[in-house]
Amino acid sequence: MRERRGKGPRLPDGVSFGSDGSVRNEAPSSRPAQVASVLQRALQDRIVRGLSDPRLQGMVSIQEVRLSPDLLCARVRVSVFPADRGPLSLAALKSAVGFFRSALRESTSLRRVPQLTFELLQAPESPEEKTT
Repeated sequence: MRERRGKGPRLPDGVSFGSDGSVRNEAPSSRPAQVASVLQRALQDRIVRGLSDPRLQGMVSIQEVRLSPDLLCARVRVSVFPADRGPLSLAALKSAVGFFRSALRESTSLRRVPQLTFELLQAPESPEEKTT
């Protein structure tokens, strides 16, 4: 029976062989974190300058941007103060996804602007609101 090449055990993630046969440890890429930071600043700037949607009420703050490893999908987590305006403001942000992507295309040097998904971050209850 013939032996099949390349069907041996899989290497752990981040380990590969160099052209000379030596084992190389590859550091995880910091590119998603860099792009997430750029997106967070650009989106926050665009929100601060204002949208013409009357549903966007209260103080909207981008807390976190998480990117997929291929940089094609971004999950944007926002918080809204006061909290009762959150669902309405989230609906306004979701309907403005195309506007945000075109603004990001103009304001950043990204080759591909990721698909944006907005999520509402639930604010923790303040001690005054808790009743026991």
